[in-house]
Amino acid sequence: MQIILLDEARFDNFAISHPNHNYYQTSNYGRLMSKHGHNAYYLGFADDMGEIKAAALMLVKNEKNEKRKMGYAPRGFLIDWNNDELVANFTECLKDFLSKRNFTYIKIDPPIIYKEHNSDGSEKTNIESNSSFVEKLQKLGFIHMGYNNGLEASKPRWNALTELDSNITTLFNSLSKETREKISDGAKKGNKVYKGSSNDINLLFNIINKQNPPLDYYLDYYQFYGPSSFEVYFNKLEPISYVNKSKEMFEKEEQRNNELNMQMQDFNNPNKDMIINEKLKSDEMLATYKKNMLEASKLFQQYSGGLVTAGVAVIKYGNTVNILASGVNESFKEQHPEYLLKWQLMQEFAKQGYKTVNLGGMTSELRKDYESTMKTEMSNKIVEYVGEFDLVINKKAYYTGSKLNPILNWLNTPI
Repeated sequence: MQIILLDEARFDNFAISHPNHNYYQTSNYGRLMSKHGHNAYYLGFADDMGEIKAAALMLVKNEKNEKRKMGYAPRGFLIDWNNDELVANFTECLKDFLSKRNFTYIKIDPPIIYKEHNSDGSEKTNIESNSSFVEKLQKLGFIHMGYNNGLEASKPRWNALTELDSNITTLFNSLSKETREKISDGAKKGNKVYKGSSNDINLLFNIINKQNPPLDYYLDYYQFYGPSSFEVYFNKLEPISYVNKSKEMFEKEEQRNNELNMQMQDFNNPNKDMIINEKLKSDEMLATYKKNMLEASKLFQQYSGGLVTAGVAVIKYGNTVNILASGVNESFKEQHPEYLLKWQLMQEFAKQGYKTVNLGGMTSELRKDYESTMKTEMSNKIVEYVGEFDLVINKKAYYTGSKLNPILNWLNTPI
């Protein structure tokens, strides 16, 4: 068996059918990173018949001043990690292959789950940790970079996932009670979800309100992944709908409140205490709906045509939808538009047959701010992956940082 260079089409055909497929291990991502200071190489591990048994997109910084040449396989390799013989053979062949090309090391961060957690951060006791995977790679010469709990690694080790279910009621109930309440609250505020186009990427960037990555990255994601994989969605507050809905809910509750008041007048009613409690709750709801009507009327005067209050960019690949970035208008955060937006998208993605929504990376502090709280609350599965590994090719250069000769030209180097 040997390491060979693959063209984009052959690599993608292998990648999409692999159990560990992910949107980083694609030619789309390779072309994206090639535009942003990297060279992309597609490696295959072929048997004597030419059949590909494993593959990896490897990125190399296109930087002449780099002292140590590093390859990085984001969320790679695409290999059967349970096949110990295959993993061992691939590792040895890869080391030999990269050694001839003056590499110092290659970094990987496979999406292998180390532990699963509940939304409060506690470890799920019915699932064993995958420490054996780490030990297996260490025996093959990989250096484990540790179980970091922040965002200092190339890719976040902690991720919030929502496992989808075609039964929408079951899916809704898999979310926390506080999340369901926020979604229900957002649905009462005249919000409408719609799909944007490439012309709306600038709008999304302004809602995200973060300068890193820059706008060009989102435009490039659209260019290289295309409209069928890279999509943007928005939540739009429609004040006139908010006004009408608030009025409808107020009138309905007012009628119920009057009926409860009539029942309270019946001194022979054996359920009088319960009715009094219901009347008090109804009074509170009436006050809330009245407040909503006043707020909706004010918003209608300010934004009669509506206002976008939340946005999200997603990448669809395989059976997973990845939340690339999202944001919310700070002035409307209490109306929970981002919760409603993502919930409605989850329903739609479940109907389309997708199995998982990756809400994105986070730290081990699951509720330290609004963004991490939202990811935690909207997930039904929090995982921490095994982390990063370095496979050392040249020990002297790796440990001393000494400068090596430039990497040889790939196409002119005999395999």
